[in-house]
Amino acid sequence: MISISLAEYYSNLKSSGVPAIYGVGDYLWIKHESFSAIRFPEFITSKPSEIEIKRVFSELNCLIVSFCTISDVGQSTNTILYNCYDKNYSQNKLSKNVVRDIRIGQKNLTIEFVQWNEILVNGFQAFHDTRTRVGLSDGTKSNFEIRFKNFALNSGHKALATKFNNEIVAFMSLIVIEDYVIIQGSFSTDEHRKFCPNNTLADFVLNYFLKEGQCNVVSYGLSSIQEDSGSEGLHNYKVRVGFQPINVDRSFVLHSYISPVKKQIGLLLSILLKILPKNRKLKKAQGIFNKIR
Repeated sequence: MISISLAEYYSNLKSSGVPAIYGVGDYLWIKHESFSAIRFPEFITSKPSEIEIKRVFSELNCLIVSFCTISDVGQSTNTILYNCYDKNYSQNKLSKNVVRDIRIGQKNLTIEFVQWNEILVNGFQAFHDTRTRVGLSDGTKSNFEIRFKNFALNSGHKALATKFNNEIVAFMSLIVIEDYVIIQGSFSTDEHRKFCPNNTLADFVLNYFLKEGQCNVVSYGLSSIQEDSGSEGLHNYKVRVGFQPINVDRSFVLHSYISPVKKQIGLLLSILLKILPKNRKLKKAQGIFNKIR
């Protein structure tokens, strides 16, 4: 599979209506949700200058800017980054139980890259079941279609699916750029989890892109900032299938307009979550404000 350049990815973002700007290094700043901007890829850990952060606020018209850095020795961290750099990845390096699960999937499922139209037609159940399992209320048909219709507009976004009896039972949404791959999301149906599709997909990705391909890193993203997100289970899964947990400090910089009232905003979010406890945006916003020092 041919990856695209960061410049092509930037051009695709702009043409699909996603606000983005170039950073000082080999990265982008991308408007995320409706109120924040993130540095992309998130595994970049250099510290941006105050001048650069001010430019992000100004050009992307956001209220929060997020990025990761490597903390000094002895300094506390608040997030885990999951990367795999192992060009010699092998199932022999995994536990017997994980290898057993991967082989269950390989025996019962087929794995293939598919077009986004096929995901939009047949992937909803996996999306719905996964979002429900992690306690979110956004696993609706409309959210599914909005998310992946927009995601499909960028040629750097790929879909990898597992099938049982020729029906999609799990899929990963991938970002494939230059010499790295980011697992943007992983979804599976409740009914077919007995076939261990997530383990099987992770094994395929590490083999295909890292061991056999030209990539130097596969990233499984960051630990969740949302409260009660099942983070311990996700952490254990990612480490078991071969990803290295790296402690980083995830910073959330507030715009000067809202910084003076951050305590009041945090209190309001707590009240709203009592009314709407499964609302993803509220849970995420609360997670952000809980991490702001």
